Amino acid sequence: MKTPKIIFFDIDETLYRKSSNYLPESVPAAIRALKARGIIPAIATGRSLAALPAKIRELVAAENIELFITINGQYNQYRGEPLATNPMSIGEIERFNALFARHGWDYTYVGAEQMASNRQSARMDEALAGIGPYIVAPDYYLHQPVYQYLLYIDPAEETALNDSGELGRDYHAMRWHPFSVDLLHADGSKARGIKRVCEALGVPLDETMAFGDGLNDVEMFKTVGYGVAMGDAVPELQALAQYQTGTVEEDGIYTALQHLGIIA
Repeated sequence: MKTPKIIFFDIDETLYRKSSNYLPESVPAAIRALKARGIIPAIATGRSLAALPAKIRELVAAENIELFITINGQYNQYRGEPLATNPMSIGEIERFNALFARHGWDYTYVGAEQMASNRQSARMDEALAGIGPYIVAPDYYLHQPVYQYLLYIDPAEETALNDSGELGRDYHAMRWHPFSVDLLHADGSKARGIKRVCEALGVPLDETMAFGDGLNDVEMFKTVGYGVAMGDAVPELQALAQYQTGTVEEDGIYTALQHLGIIA
């Protein structure tokens, strides 16, 4: 294994335990140790910048983390500036809005710095608990770029979405909550963002590493040079990982970086 130049970290259940709002003290220590070796620590998340947990925001500020793959690779940022972005077109958005209106489905636009919903609903509030605040602004897309939707449907309703013919080959839905799916471009993934960022920064993909736990990390693991799965990662990710470490509570990130000889 080559010493990585960039290490990408998923947030939920990797850097941070969402259910208990827990971020281990070993995480900032690991970030500092990486930076001391000239290795770039990066966030790679399905969340938008607007939806980063408070403890992750504190980590970013305290340790000066500068590279972000967000919204499943749809909006990426380095040193405060967009590096590679993939917004939806107004025509696509209006086509989906018409579909959702026919079915009575609620949704949230995901922008780079804000989330905006067509209305407020109990199902929406439950799904977004612990994710971040949103505003009610059905015409948000006319004024700000939108990178994906959060669509509030259950698995039975997802069948109707798939059968609608509106997704085609260009869009896909990825479930992240019993009541919600991410709806984004079929090419959208953390992998897409990582490829474009590494190209812009001149970093070979085989000199990158990633830590993750979930299904939206699968494409990322197929792209980076070395993948480390957390102790409670989904089986699909474990099958792709070159190494499996402990859980968040077991200081899995710090332990793996030490075991692999990346930090002392």
